[in-house]
Amino acid sequence: MDPSLEGPRSECRVAHIGEDPAFSRYPIRSFPVDLSIAASTPATLAALEKALAARIAPDDGAIARRRDELAERARARRAKAIAQTDKDATAEHITPEWISRCVGEAVGSEAIIVNEYPLRLDHCARPLPGSYFGSSPAGGLGWGFGAALGAKLAMRDKLVVATLGDGSYVFANPTACHWVARAHDLPVLTVVFNNSLYGAVRSSTLAMYGQGAAAKGKGELLADLSPSPAFEMLAEASGGYGARIDKPADLPQALKRAVEVVTREKRQALINVVCRY
Repeated sequence: MDPSLEGPRSECRVAHIGEDPAFSRYPIRSFPVDLSIAASTPATLAALEKALAARIAPDDGAIARRRDELAERARARRAKAIAQTDKDATAEHITPEWISRCVGEAVGSEAIIVNEYPLRLDHCARPLPGSYFGSSPAGGLGWGFGAALGAKLAMRDKLVVATLGDGSYVFANPTACHWVARAHDLPVLTVVFNNSLYGAVRSSTLAMYGQGAAAKGKGELLADLSPSPAFEMLAEASGGYGARIDKPADLPQALKRAVEVVTREKRQALINVVCRY
């Protein structure tokens, strides 16, 4: 939440609870806080439950109703997402929602996904803890590929997937990353959401100058990355498998093949998905 756009009332007491509630590694942080508590999420939830139980008798009926309401809301949201991507499967162009659904179905719930920007979680549910890592606010562009290699180094028995925008992929120094993957036997699956744009630049431009001259060009000034390189060849140059996909119907099979390469052949793989968003 950006405090310049939205926040609690001025009289609210704010507590930060986390592994590093002081955010000691951040150069600057402007979120106000009255109380900082260093604790893990499981320990925090258990302590909060115990503290609340001592003050307020739990209403089991209300809790059950609330749980059922949230579960139904989640089911409805998931059904809506599936209905949307059913249409995307036969669309003229590939959408990020369709890529996200196909990735989720291809890699399974136990795979570790490291996402730098493009993956839509509404369309790629990650039900297991530790199966999804997104960009830290302290991270920089190009973080995702290296983070995926680190995850594979730590958990060699897991399928690790990096979902990256083409700008994020370029910023990661991909030639070096693919070389590291081969040199250190770290086969990961990389899925590039290739829209030939720096999405972060476009979004920031439109957010700040949404009514200006830059908006007339859809925010693509200084964000255009065309002509797009054949990213799949960079993986092939380091002994991996690469494929370029530009039709929605071809994506599921391409991802299935890429997963087989990574899990059975123990080689890295990259799917360069040409999409529009």
